[in-house]
Amino acid sequence: MKISNTLLVILVGLLTLCVALAATNPTMDQYGRFLETQLANALARMKADDANSQQKIMRDILTTQGKKVIDSLTRSNTVRRDYGLFSVFTTRVFQVEIAVVGVGTQFIPLDSQEALIKKLGRLML
Repeated sequence: MKISNTLLVILVGLLTLCVALAATNPTMDQYGRFLETQLANALARMKADDANSQQKIMRDILTTQGKKVIDSLTRSNTVRRDYGLFSVFTTRVFQVEIAVVGVGTQFIPLDSQEALIKKLGRLML
């Protein structure tokens, strides 16, 4: 049985892609950094003038201590389903659920980017 060169090239390409995806499958630490970035975006969108005093205090705390807050929330409330080539991260805190697919060091929210930022804002404030 002869295998054509084209088929062999396709198989090598697919194997290379699978190895690359497996090697760059995001970790929990990378997911935490992604959430920090999204939280910073949510805080930046929140207008300081519109916030009441409690929200201003929370905003200041999150601005300075966001990493610690995210770490404490994600470690105990996140489930990572690892499928080898990609992972699905699901975080449930205070009746707010955030689901994100991590593939190739990138994170893709299952909700829209706007919905993700709104959920993080609701969760934190």
